Amino acid sequence: MKTVTILLIILAVFISVFVAFFQYIFNNKEKSQLNYWLSFLRFSSIFTLLLLIINPTINKNNITIIKPNLLVAVDNSASIKHSLQSKNVKDLVQQLKNDAELNNKYSINFYGFGSDLYTLDSLSFNNTNTNLSKPFLEFSNVYKSENNPVVLITDGNQTIGNDVEFINYKSPVFSYIVGDTAAFEDITISKVNINKYTYINNKLPVELFINYTGTKTISKKLTVFDKNTKVYSKNLDFSSTENVQEVFFYLSATTAGTHYYTATIETLENEKNIVNNTNNFSINVIEDTSKILVLYSVIHPDLGMFKKSIESDKQRKATINSIEKFKGNISDYQLVIVYQPNSSFKDVFNTILEKKINYFVVSGLATDWNFLNNNQNDFRKNALSQSEEYHPFFNQNYASFISSDIGFFSFAPLEDYFGEINFSIPVNTLLFQKIGTIETEQPLLATFQKGNHKGAVLFGENSWRWRINSFSENKTFELFDGFMSNLMQYLSSGLNNNRLNVTVDPLFYANETIKISASYLDENYNFDDRAKLWITITNKATNFIKKVPFAVSNNQFNVELTNVPSGEYIYSVSVENQNVNDSGSFKIVPFEVEQQFTNSNYKKLKILSLNTNGEVYDLNSSNQLISDLKSDQRFKSVQKLKITKTPLINFKWLLGLILLFLTIEWFLRKYFGKI
Repeated sequence: MKTVTILLIILAVFISVFVAFFQYIFNNKEKSQLNYWLSFLRFSSIFTLLLLIINPTINKNNITIIKPNLLVAVDNSASIKHSLQSKNVKDLVQQLKNDAELNNKYSINFYGFGSDLYTLDSLSFNNTNTNLSKPFLEFSNVYKSENNPVVLITDGNQTIGNDVEFINYKSPVFSYIVGDTAAFEDITISKVNINKYTYINNKLPVELFINYTGTKTISKKLTVFDKNTKVYSKNLDFSSTENVQEVFFYLSATTAGTHYYTATIETLENEKNIVNNTNNFSINVIEDTSKILVLYSVIHPDLGMFKKSIESDKQRKATINSIEKFKGNISDYQLVIVYQPNSSFKDVFNTILEKKINYFVVSGLATDWNFLNNNQNDFRKNALSQSEEYHPFFNQNYASFISSDIGFFSFAPLEDYFGEINFSIPVNTLLFQKIGTIETEQPLLATFQKGNHKGAVLFGENSWRWRINSFSENKTFELFDGFMSNLMQYLSSGLNNNRLNVTVDPLFYANETIKISASYLDENYNFDDRAKLWITITNKATNFIKKVPFAVSNNQFNVELTNVPSGEYIYSVSVENQNVNDSGSFKIVPFEVEQQFTNSNYKKLKILSLNTNGEVYDLNSSNQLISDLKSDQRFKSVQKLKITKTPLINFKWLLGLILLFLTIEWFLRKYFGKI
């Protein structure tokens, strides 16, 4: 309390005493007990009134004990059930809940996780994916205090999300590993890389990765089926050191439609998990021929290369025209290659951007970069007047479509103006620039996509030499033409001009959420968010029928289907009160990614715990885990002092007290005839 306030209170005491004494004692010759009582009442009422006028602040100290948080994250995915660990996990959770000493030390919060993190209500072990990084990302956002230890109850097998080994969590993680930590002999088809779309009569590239865990030297047969027809097979050799095989082959696409393939590797003797010996994939074979337009401003050997390479695929037709002589309709083509554009291409770029036609820019020494920078917003180059030679080097992490290094390191350099390149949208670089011996992060060939609008740019002329280089090295144009075919297929694929277009993957796994999207345009080809779209899926073999509406989000119609049994389905999408519909098919295979694991991932969880100064516990160490948590001196309760300041005027009962003093005083004076 401030000194001024204390002095005012002392002054109030003197004033109250003086008034009471002067009124009832000083001028009154009768020193009766009544006068003293009346004097006291007058003192009390005046002093209380003066206190309210002074209005001092009353401080109240509130001490609270804050216990440290203990965050228990429980893996609620199907892999726990498949490894027969459901009871062990439930028992540990109950043990943590019931331990009085542990609950007295910590504020324990229980969470379950699979794909997402949620407050734990009950354990069902039916989540179809495991994201081990999700709990730590959420905990870092929600709990801001410094020490929030985590008890992670899991088998360590992750199917989605960031690798938990590299999670930067600032509190200790105590990993409780359920499941068998011993390594069993196992062989699995771990990954399939394919292009989802191809044209009829094309050769479709397929890449498979087969992993072997074991110490023996074995030979197993890989077989690929199209329904019940064997389309590929190969014997593969494995050992403890040669434990990964990459298999690359081509499939023939002779009929249009969706083709469902099954890749199978022979099982091992006494193999514990044979579910992961099979992998399903699908390919959509398109019958239509792609029409590609090449518009140029200068004659160059590159044009002949594009013509020959594009038309090496019988399903593609390349039309080459000078920009000055072209009188056709750009909208008739699935892809426009713009070769060395200048100001004559202004109308072409306007149409490309307005109609969202896929395009491929090839620059060179005849390119007008001022024009190109000002007539599209996807990329720009601060080109100088100095030319430069750029060697290609392949990006192994390119992901927009399957592509392989066909020997780019030995190819001749391209030529273009020197300058820094910047993109305004996300970009995937297929080939980087190499200047002399210096490998840069600047793109030489890159692709990009905004919605369904695709684009690419090659920063340099003389790519005709690449086709010659490839032929000299391999005695065939097939590798280079195959590379160009994949690029053209990616760039020329897209939505057609129908008002209703449905996007759905042809293949799903059991228990996976089936996500289907659609775009619907009105008669003026504008997005119509007022339309009501419905989808009906039918399994003719089981008579399963389900009809659900679409929801509108971000200029797109979306629907998610859950708990759909495995099987082959046809779907039909219709627009309410409109004669517009679309149909197709998809397949759900009885496959669960959570069944692909044979043992717990002890190594990954150990790294996580060591990086966070935590500990690792196996299935039989639940008591040790609880004991360590109780005795760990890093986690202590904290006393928090909270001072509450309340002005005296807030105590409204003091007004009643003043009124009470005055009332008693008046009553006594009236009763004893003092008034």
